[in-house]
Amino acid sequence: MYKSFSSGLLGFSGRSIKDDVSMAVKYGYEGINIDIDKAAINFSPAEFSDLLLKNSLKCGGFGLPVQFRKDKETFEKDLRALKPYCEFARKTQVNRCITWIMPYSDTLDYKANFLLHKERLTPVAKMFEEYGIRFGLEFVGPPSLRRGKAHGFIYNLDGCKELLEAIGTSNLGYLLDLYHWDLAGQTYVDFKKVPDNERVVMVHINDAPRGLSPEEQEDQKRELPGATGVLRAGEFMKGLQDLKYDGPVLVEPFNAPLKALPYEDAVKAAKAGMDKIWPK
Repeated sequence: MYKSFSSGLLGFSGRSIKDDVSMAVKYGYEGINIDIDKAAINFSPAEFSDLLLKNSLKCGGFGLPVQFRKDKETFEKDLRALKPYCEFARKTQVNRCITWIMPYSDTLDYKANFLLHKERLTPVAKMFEEYGIRFGLEFVGPPSLRRGKAHGFIYNLDGCKELLEAIGTSNLGYLLDLYHWDLAGQTYVDFKKVPDNERVVMVHINDAPRGLSPEEQEDQKRELPGATGVLRAGEFMKGLQDLKYDGPVLVEPFNAPLKALPYEDAVKAAKAGMDKIWPK
């Protein structure tokens, strides 16, 4: 596994890809993640590949540019627009895409929501499979997100595994987030449910505030990796290491004090947190 960088995940959206590249190089990251729409608009495939090559960086991947949670018309429009992004990704050897699964619905019961996710994500996964792009789905674990909602939905590894199997393409896997893994009650032994390192497409790391029960933790209030020791970072990283995971790891803290810092100070703090829990 390798250390990858995204300014957007630190809460500093809108910065340029070239800026992310310079920060990644300065602070010793091996890769960057991208907004593929921004990359395709601002670079030809050759220019983007050259930018990474000159800076000895990998591209960890990109977020799904398809709004599958919205109305049918929006989804179908975005799906039609996906192929050019796949072309760009193949030409630049960017072969990982991720998205997340909301753990509730105010309108659909579990069965109906499962069918909707299967119907909409299957054509996405098949197109990615055709272009050699791995597709990772993230379960979202905090119990507080499901509280008071009309219908609960997928929030843990088993539920996500069921959806992957229902879609059935060979390129599917997980985005594993330490915060969601821990608050969903997953432990080191659950890595046995992941058949091989190809099933892990991407990883996010972070920590949680002290003094709160798992039921009280709020998704948008997290800490930098290793800041509090509330999350079981050691066993999570060991599980990835034992699985021989070889993909990108990124810091995603959703932390207001971090966002209030000058940008470069925030980058330094995030890298220090990553280094703190990185396996020796």
